[in-house]
Amino acid sequence: MDARDPRLARTGALAAFGVAASYLASGVCAVLMPPELQGRPEIAAHVFWSVLSRDPAAHLAFHAAWVAAGLFGLAAVPVLSAAVWRAHPGAALWSGAAAWLGFAVLARSHLMELAFDRKIIPLYERATPAFQEAVHVAAGLALDVPDGLLTYGLVGAWIAVVSALARRAGAPRAFALLGFAAGGALLAGCAGYALRQRPLLVLSVGAGGFALVPAWFVWAGLRLRASGDWRRGAGS
Repeated sequence: MDARDPRLARTGALAAFGVAASYLASGVCAVLMPPELQGRPEIAAHVFWSVLSRDPAAHLAFHAAWVAAGLFGLAAVPVLSAAVWRAHPGAALWSGAAAWLGFAVLARSHLMELAFDRKIIPLYERATPAFQEAVHVAAGLALDVPDGLLTYGLVGAWIAVVSALARRAGAPRAFALLGFAAGGALLAGCAGYALRQRPLLVLSVGAGGFALVPAWFVWAGLRLRASGDWRRGAGS
């Protein structure tokens, strides 16, 4: 695979722009959700599902945006990894494989959430307490991403690796620094989930998902539109 092939580069660029747009869309949807649905730990499960049953649109759109991010990511990762292949084939290969897995799990998990929510929402408020309790238990199993290790950690590490290799290939220093910041923000999400630290999650989702990661993918897509030449039009 040669990312300098114009057709392949254009496809990869469109996929990168799609990832950026999907991350932004997920952030907008999160803001539009009722406060009870925004992941606050003090909200009881029954309150969450009662509110969701009455006002599901933004929550379902949130999951749909993450599905789109995962699918666009599956298309963007191979091309972006190929663009830095010559700088270090091994690092490009293995980090790209890890990110591909991360985006695949992202799409699959949120597809599961969408399917589960759409089945439960029409039934929840009229259901028996036993049914509602079962929903509370099963809902935690639908999004099977332990501590964000795959969807945050692997993708974040790949962004950092691609940024370092792109810098070695002549990309602007600012691009590499943006990539390190974006990757670090996603890795902070792993720590936030594992340690149950909400400030780290806010940093990861807010600064990372809503600003740094979309900006990095847009910039990377623009470089791909230049046929994978990281040096073209670049400053130091």
